[in-house]
Amino acid sequence: MANHINLQFKQKQSLQLSLKLWLPLLQAPIQELDTLLKEHSFDNPFLEYQSSFESSYSSGSSSSDGDDRRNFIENMNFYKASLHDILEEQIDEKLFPTPISQKIAHEILFDITKEGFFEGDISKIAITCNTTDDFVESVRKRFSYLEPVGVGAINLQESFSFQLDVLKISDSLYTFTQTLIDNLTKMDKYAKHHHFEEAAHLIKGFNNPPAIEYLEEEPYIIPDFFVDIDDDIHLRINSDYYPDIVVKDPFNSKNDELKAKLKEARDLTSLLELRKSTLYKLVLLIVEKQIGFFLGHELKPLTMSEIANIVGFEESTISRAVSNKYIKCERGTFALRSFFTNAVSKDLSSAEIKNFISGLVENESHEKPLTDQNLVDLVMKRYDISMVRRTITKYRKLLDMPSSKERKRFYALQK
Repeated sequence: MANHINLQFKQKQSLQLSLKLWLPLLQAPIQELDTLLKEHSFDNPFLEYQSSFESSYSSGSSSSDGDDRRNFIENMNFYKASLHDILEEQIDEKLFPTPISQKIAHEILFDITKEGFFEGDISKIAITCNTTDDFVESVRKRFSYLEPVGVGAINLQESFSFQLDVLKISDSLYTFTQTLIDNLTKMDKYAKHHHFEEAAHLIKGFNNPPAIEYLEEEPYIIPDFFVDIDDDIHLRINSDYYPDIVVKDPFNSKNDELKAKLKEARDLTSLLELRKSTLYKLVLLIVEKQIGFFLGHELKPLTMSEIANIVGFEESTISRAVSNKYIKCERGTFALRSFFTNAVSKDLSSAEIKNFISGLVENESHEKPLTDQNLVDLVMKRYDISMVRRTITKYRKLLDMPSSKERKRFYALQK
């Protein structure tokens, strides 16, 4: 009986160790695999490691592959974690103590733009998470405590308010600064207030947009997979960027500490292969679901929850797996995350509507540009759906398109 309990304990310890190694290895961008495994090799005498760059150059490669590797090596020192990764790391039990609050937080994170603003639908998230609009909104506002401060706000004013809240200033200066934030377009009428200069200086120092530091530099993108479509789907993993690791046991290990290190080394080699096979299955499934896109059509509605149900993983694991992963196809290089898009109606994604709007604006009359109401009418006619103008306005802003009045002025300047 005692031996049975001891075996169960050792198996549990082994599983915990494997899981501790697994999730970071799954989530790591392909650019970071070298660094991650190199750190493990420094601490493990049984792990023999060779950089993917060293093995690639020593074995020879095509000219284009070599150029890719040289470009990556030149840029690798400037690589930094994405906004999404930084925020996801902060979704922990301190601010989001329950499973439902963490699920909501991940849903909110999915709808945060690269600028750092929340562009999602509170009601849809509430339905997805089987909760109330008020609770979803309360979770969203907890993003005001995350870094970079201001992320998760619905507009510029709220982002400034989030950034104001973390400052240690007097109550009177806080109240007046908030007044200026609420009246950004009419600040001049407060110019004679004794706090005006100080408050204006504070606002000038706020990040605008809140995630501006993540817009300044883009990491060099290395695709994890190459996709070719003809009569079948051809999916190829970018093996050139996977380090070579070998397990060796020169000590013929006897004591428990060395055995644990040996097991860790063996686990790492197995988990590296598991990462490849897991991502391969996941990417193949995404490509199959979005096959129309690779044939030149629009994206279809697809959620992480749908994929999670098929592969049997938690939705949070899918989110980790697709984070900072890219595929290269005939149409270009795309983030895996971009293949997930909300449904507007059955078989109609928001991405398809955005592309339709882009086409309308590109071909509009310069003398009489399309208003948001015009766009609503054309979208409803094209797709036979009901839609309100504010939704189209939101899509237009996400596409960085000025209003019809601003576009008309711009066209006039081009004459």
